[in-house]
Amino acid sequence: MRPIAHFSHASRIENVIHVGASAGVYPDLRLAGDERGRVDMEAQTRRMFANLRTTLALLGGDISDVVRLKAYVADVRDIPKYLAVYADEFRDARPAHSVVGSWDFPLPQAAVEIDTTAIVGGQPSVTPNAGLSALAGATAGAVVAGEWHHASALPIGKDGQLAERGTEGQISAVLQNLETLLGDAGFGIADLCNLHVTISDIRDHDLVVRAFAQFFGDRFPTWTVVGAPLERPEFRIGVESVAVRGGGQPISSALSPRVPGQAAPAILAGDTLFLSGQGTPDDADTSVELQARSAWKRLHALVEAAGFPQDSLLRTNNVLTDWRDFQGFNRGYGPNVAEPYVPRATVLGNLPDRRARVQTEGIAHRHGHKSRIVQVAPLVKQTGA
Repeated sequence: MRPIAHFSHASRIENVIHVGASAGVYPDLRLAGDERGRVDMEAQTRRMFANLRTTLALLGGDISDVVRLKAYVADVRDIPKYLAVYADEFRDARPAHSVVGSWDFPLPQAAVEIDTTAIVGGQPSVTPNAGLSALAGATAGAVVAGEWHHASALPIGKDGQLAERGTEGQISAVLQNLETLLGDAGFGIADLCNLHVTISDIRDHDLVVRAFAQFFGDRFPTWTVVGAPLERPEFRIGVESVAVRGGGQPISSALSPRVPGQAAPAILAGDTLFLSGQGTPDDADTSVELQARSAWKRLHALVEAAGFPQDSLLRTNNVLTDWRDFQGFNRGYGPNVAEPYVPRATVLGNLPDRRARVQTEGIAHRHGHKSRIVQVAPLVKQTGA
């Protein structure tokens, strides 16, 4: 796929590969499928996974090295079609896997995108707790690779059925499941470095904040919260997590101070820096371009506070509230990255702050400036004879 903005396909540092948004397209941006104008979910999904395999291979990886995979589906009615292809692609060990809605993509008629993490030679092993990873025969509860633990926790019981219908009950079930998935792999709450929380109704944000603050106390890791549809319409919340054995230390800055009872602005675990989602605009930040620039100021300040060089980022994940802001977002994002660009995913969702039009989170590494990057040259239109 030729890039349409400031992003590459993937970066590798040491044995960790971060793959940005992958779609079911050919190099000229044609979507997979036999008929023009028809959205072919199965064809796009198969092509998307073929593109993922190609990208991983270029960096010395393989599909068996994938430890985390997140799928964004434009039409939630297509989720069963996606899951059927996914199950065929990952017949053996499966990564920690989550599926959410995104309400379309910048590329018209794209049906699905994924972003991925792989650990080469980490010998990923699935550590499911009975029932917690039985959802639709597809979603793995947790994967351990070396010192890393990736998990996907949903509000289901050990029988694989919905634990509770109310929001508070589902929040409690998700947190209990997360603790169980960590414990079964020999990890604990103190090892958690990053959380990504998806809420089906963003108006439940305050409930989530209170419950998580009580659960984590002074060990609240970094987090990002997005409002979006989940894998099943009855789900109110889903949580993805990354833990590193031994945990990490909170990092803050003047622009992003650490506040007791709230998520850490950043967590430094060894040479890896996890950065919370930046989605609270300054009072003067009315345009998406200014909001994107403001988010990057906070990210840069946290990277500096960790003692990292500014070009140490390995990936970013971005959420817009309106696709009409895509070009303005790129105007704010572009000046903060240089070629070869780091991989990114940009999707649509709701944000906790109603004023926010964009949210950006990232992962950096002390030696990120030495990472290997796969970046395809932009497609140049030929003119003249």
